[in-house]
Amino acid sequence: MHLIAAVAAAGAIVAGIGARRRVGVARALVAPRRRHRQAPTTTQQWAELLSTVAAEVRTGSSPIAAHAHAMQQAPWCRHTNHPGDDERVVLQALHATRTLGGPVAATLDAAAALLRERLAIRAEATAHSAQARLSARVLTIVPLVFCAWNLATSASFRAAWLAPVGRVCAALGVACNALGWWWMRRIITKATQ
Repeated sequence: MHLIAAVAAAGAIVAGIGARRRVGVARALVAPRRRHRQAPTTTQQWAELLSTVAAEVRTGSSPIAAHAHAMQQAPWCRHTNHPGDDERVVLQALHATRTLGGPVAATLDAAAALLRERLAIRAEATAHSAQARLSARVLTIVPLVFCAWNLATSASFRAAWLAPVGRVCAALGVACNALGWWWMRRIITKATQ
C-alpha cells in the first residue's frame, strides 16, 4: 500500500515538472526577445575611432563625412547623453576640428594618443594596486574562514557564538569586515581611475 502511494506521488511530481517545462517553453516562444545591453565603449575603442577618422581625413574626406564613415565601421562606439571622460575627449576633438579647422588629422591623432596614454596610466595604476586588492580579499576572507572552521570543529566556540553576547560580537565583526572591504575597495577604485 505504501509502495503504491510512493509511486503515485513520484508520478505526480514528474508530471508537474513536465507541465512546468512545457509552460516555460511556451512562454519563451511567445515572449518578445529582450534587447541585450551593449557594453560601454572602451578607451581603446574611442582611440581607434579617432585614428580611423584621422585616416579618412588624410584621404581627402571632410571631418563630418569621415566621422560618419568611421561610426559605420565601428558600430560599438556610440555617443551617449552623459559622456564619460574619454568620450568627452572624442567630442572635444571632433568639435575643435569642425569649428576651428587647422590640421584636422594631427588634432585627431593627438586626441587618440591622449586616450592611449590614459589607458596606459590606468593599466599601470591597476598593476600597482594589485597588492592592495589582494590584501583586501585576504583580510575579508580569512576571518570568515576562521569563524566557519571554528564553528565546524569547536563545541565551545559554537556555544559562545550562540550566546547573546556572541551574536552581538559576530554581528559587529561582520559589520566591521564589510566596512573594511568597502573602504579598501573605495581607495583602490579612486587610485585606478
